[in-house]
Amino acid sequence: MYLTGKIDIDPSQITVYKKVKPTKLFSKLVDALTFGSLSQKREHETFTAVAILQQLNIALRTLNIKNVIRLAVDDYDFYLDEKGEEDDLEQAMFEFKAKVDPIESEFFNVIYLVLEHNDESIKYLVEISVLRKHKIGEYPIKVNVNGVITDFKCQEGETAEQLKARLEPLFTNQEKYDSLIKSKKEIFNNFIDELEQAIKRFVKVDDIKKTTTVQIIRPKEKVTAKEQIKHDRHAAPAYYGYYGFDNYFLYSWLWADMLFTHSLYLNDFLLVDSLGNEVMNVGTDGFNSGDYNTLNTDSAFEPPGTGDVSYFGDNEYQDNLVDADLIEDSSVDAEPDTSSSDWLSNDYDDIDGGDMSYNACSSCGSCSND
Repeated sequence: MYLTGKIDIDPSQITVYKKVKPTKLFSKLVDALTFGSLSQKREHETFTAVAILQQLNIALRTLNIKNVIRLAVDDYDFYLDEKGEEDDLEQAMFEFKAKVDPIESEFFNVIYLVLEHNDESIKYLVEISVLRKHKIGEYPIKVNVNGVITDFKCQEGETAEQLKARLEPLFTNQEKYDSLIKSKKEIFNNFIDELEQAIKRFVKVDDIKKTTTVQIIRPKEKVTAKEQIKHDRHAAPAYYGYYGFDNYFLYSWLWADMLFTHSLYLNDFLLVDSLGNEVMNVGTDGFNSGDYNTLNTDSAFEPPGTGDVSYFGDNEYQDNLVDADLIEDSSVDAEPDTSSSDWLSNDYDDIDGGDMSYNACSSCGSCSND
């Protein structure tokens, strides 16, 4: 079990970024991406994307979220914290420019900024992505937050079996389990609400979509050590494999089997596979976890026979769901809609041909170190 929050942002079209250079580290990012060799339109797109990224970073800093652990453009990590150091972005930015291919940088698709944050009971990964193009109907700025419970961190030398023994008391009583889920959801949802309000203070938006969910992982095979945790750079941030995070994440991979063993009643959660792909959404009307092999990693995946449940394709259990006539075979679906909007160019025609810059911030002192 872990918690996920998503904030999708539709920036206001009246937000025009020019006339003011970005500050310090984000200026280095612009310099690295442009090299002075881009077309005026591409330079405008780059400045606008980085301006918004800087504003979002400032918003997070007002909540004391400032430990940057990754900075990437498309599939290239220009900075990745591999030592667990705090606030070591500045040195990385000095290395940033030397690593960028100026030809490839002209055609960036998405810029990522990932930060790590802890409060008294939850460890958060906050992934911000600014897309150059986005599908029609989707928003171009996405904030994806994963939260894991810090009390369940795997300690030095602790095995998965020992961790399970430590978790055991939580599953022996329905009231205890429900109380834990409720309390952690409240803390996480408050964090997402604060994050949304901070974003609204620093980014002009036309609309924001916000969702939060409790997610339970149903591994394809039983996990008995953190080395078995699957990583995927294109999945949710919890699956990336960030330094030290698997120590916090391991308990989530034991959760499904413990629920099955203790036969607890479950509702209002999203079941995901080993890479975080959505498998099924369970509503208010749930099911008893011990009645079906839905969560039993010793058996083949079995959809529950009851409950308010909807199913998804493109996951490890797609064939099982197709065979059960719960979803259609996506391999025979029509070609996907590839129409998109190059929103970063929307204000380009209004530019007078002068120097590209932007008003990423004006009066807030929080950006002095950004």
